[in-house]
Amino acid sequence: MDPIVEEKLSELGLERFIPVFEENEIDRETFLLLDDETMKELIKPVGPRLKLKKELQSLVKDEQAWFAPAIGGHDSSGFLENRLRNVRRRDSHKASKPPTVMVPKSPLVSTVDLDLPEDELADSDIAAMTTWLKFHTSPTQQVEEMMRKTCRARATLIRTENEKTVAEIIKEYPRLIDVPGMIEQDFRILFPTSSDSLFMKWPVTYESILTYADKQISWREILNFSGKLDTDEQKSNMTVHLLPLLFPPGMKRKDGKKGPKHASTEDACTSFIQVEKVGVNIPAFLEAVKKCQPFILAVGQLESPEQVFVVVERQTVDCGSLLKGLDICFKLFYILDMTYPWECINLWDFVQKFIYGLGAGKGRHKSVPSVSLLINFLTSAATEPSKE
Repeated sequence: MDPIVEEKLSELGLERFIPVFEENEIDRETFLLLDDETMKELIKPVGPRLKLKKELQSLVKDEQAWFAPAIGGHDSSGFLENRLRNVRRRDSHKASKPPTVMVPKSPLVSTVDLDLPEDELADSDIAAMTTWLKFHTSPTQQVEEMMRKTCRARATLIRTENEKTVAEIIKEYPRLIDVPGMIEQDFRILFPTSSDSLFMKWPVTYESILTYADKQISWREILNFSGKLDTDEQKSNMTVHLLPLLFPPGMKRKDGKKGPKHASTEDACTSFIQVEKVGVNIPAFLEAVKKCQPFILAVGQLESPEQVFVVVERQTVDCGSLLKGLDICFKLFYILDMTYPWECINLWDFVQKFIYGLGAGKGRHKSVPSVSLLINFLTSAATEPSKE
């Protein structure tokens, strides 16, 4: 992908069309030659297409796109990158308004270095409890107490023993997965101020996200959903499903190959939530899993799933609801110290920063524009006075 074209599309908030431009081999030269018919083929929605058309008209005006005048001591040239550089510099001098991205009122909690106090127990006691927990799932109260006492030591070892795979970590600490509540308990100890964030924020947020989605994308068509959302739970569930559609799919560098690999919208959705019909053979499904984990498995209709699990290393954590599945899946990334799936990294970046208030450590150092735009929209919606 031509970096100049990629940069320009990103500046315009059109990141989701980058794969289309790459597939059609649009480079910096052909970018300036786009006519109405070609743009219509590349960008179907009218709004984004008009935005690109306006930008192209600005670039080619008076042939300045082909001839970048001298500025700031630089020689005149015919290179588009020089033209774009000059335009950005001029715009920066003309800018009189402050940036539109809002700064959170309270700083995000860094997760790079966990501020964990020293364990009161001796190393030998922690080792003994860890061994006991490998072979016992009851009595429940004793399991919960030992898991609580060994949490800090477990978190430290998981983060320092980088050579261990996720499968090896789960084998070492199996009660994290097969005893209900242990994932939440560990997360609450490590990040006490963020533990209940989803269930506190989501009830007053999901309707605004649904409103935002209605204005931005044809999510019903993309998700092939023609039903009605009669209850609050159905609206909430559908809002969870459409989250991947609000951000551009991720990309990653291909080993030994030129240019990044772009995920499709379908890749972003299925790496977040896999939807299966009622009656699916769960053991057979788990055996066939090849995708990056953890992810959410929802069985049944989009708006009203009958079963919800989080899948990690071909094991399931029963969640009971889609919102609970979102909570457990997110917390597993931190408990097991895993990276987000690259296909839907922007979705998790939003959940991390807006919902849970967590900062450096995972996600992106700088969010893509669509994440910042949604956060701004939701922040504004939350501060607007309610209409009587």
